[in-house]
Amino acid sequence: MATGVEAGPQGRRVAIAGLLGTFIEFYDYTLYAFLVVYLAPQFFPSADATAGILATLGVFGVGYVARPLGAIFFGRLGDRRGRRFALLVTVTGMGAATTIMGVLPSYAQIGVAAPILLLVTRLAQGFSAGGEIGGASTFVAETDGGRRRGWMQSLVPAGSAIGVATAPAVAGLTVAILGRPAMAEWGWRIPLLISAVLAAFVLLYRRRIEDSAEFRSLVEANRTRRSPLAAAIRGHWRMILVAASLNLSNTMILAVLVNYMNVYLLKTLGLPDGLVYWLSAACLLVAAAGFLAGGAWVDRFGRRSTMLVGYGAAIVLVFPLFLLMSTLAHGGAGAVLRVGVVYTLTLAFSYFSAPVLFVTMSQAFPTDVRYTSTALAYNIGAVLGGGITPALAAAITASAGPQAAGWLVVAACLLGIVVVLVLTRRARTVASSGDHWGAEARTEPA
Repeated sequence: MATGVEAGPQGRRVAIAGLLGTFIEFYDYTLYAFLVVYLAPQFFPSADATAGILATLGVFGVGYVARPLGAIFFGRLGDRRGRRFALLVTVTGMGAATTIMGVLPSYAQIGVAAPILLLVTRLAQGFSAGGEIGGASTFVAETDGGRRRGWMQSLVPAGSAIGVATAPAVAGLTVAILGRPAMAEWGWRIPLLISAVLAAFVLLYRRRIEDSAEFRSLVEANRTRRSPLAAAIRGHWRMILVAASLNLSNTMILAVLVNYMNVYLLKTLGLPDGLVYWLSAACLLVAAAGFLAGGAWVDRFGRRSTMLVGYGAAIVLVFPLFLLMSTLAHGGAGAVLRVGVVYTLTLAFSYFSAPVLFVTMSQAFPTDVRYTSTALAYNIGAVLGGGITPALAAAITASAGPQAAGWLVVAACLLGIVVVLVLTRRARTVASSGDHWGAEARTEPA
């Protein structure tokens, strides 16, 4: 468990480094979703526009398949070579993959090799991202001083929200400057190439941070694991599944509300690009405060209360949100304002519950396998929840109508609530046994 000896400036620097890293991760990942309508004709030209969109969304999902492999690789790297070293490599890999994607030739230029190369770069994105957010959470856990853990951990996913908001803002600005024809022809490359600059900045910031004292003590005592993965699965498989289930819930909700929603607004409702991008960017940025509020709530009231408040409100709001979305085409400024308010609230309450996952992961695993366990748990959930959900939402909407995707959000919210209720009940039963299955209950309210 974390010793808390590095609270203060070091802890804040590590939390900010985690925020910046997850910003890059989710900027890259979300940007792809906002560029789907441009990437589809470039890499999957088809007489059926819907088929091209679905194929491009399929590549989006494939990126998630590589995440568990990245989690295993970077988990081992982080548990043997250090948290700082592994996180330097992850941000380099993410920035490089996205930059390469921005210079790929199109199908018209090199034929079938174009979608294959797009697939490869997407796999590289996913592989590198597989070690990022779990490693950042681990690093923060070992430097947060044991106080305000929910708040400190909330900075890690807050970076993801800012990245998610920045992606449509950059795409919208590019469209506004170049116009849709130029954006469709070559302008889609610009937001991808910006990733190189962002990644370089984060890399320079992270180089200034030392590894955690807790990990350095582990190395000095020669207690690093030869095979962190085997030790994590053998000793902590139950908590890995619990954390994976929580992230399945989180990523499934956000895959509908963020990744699928822009495709729904652009292709199903036929709204202007600029409106969709700027509305998404504004709502996502304001909603990012939900992470910080949720982290503070966890510290004060515990995980059960946080989940019930956050996901309960999201369940109530999701269907009114879809109904209001359908009024955007002809509703004018008033409709945009109403949608903006409800969309922001739905996102904020979904984000409100996310710190539960990070607090649970940060305290559930011992130092020698913490990076591996956390990265593996997070990415198993990400694959199942985020990888297939956008394409599933598109297929459900096509067959059952625009409201049907809301049921995916409801199902995911209920899953998160049930998992936390079972977890906290189990934790109280075994907290005194020393079993890590219940260890996270010992230092914060249930």
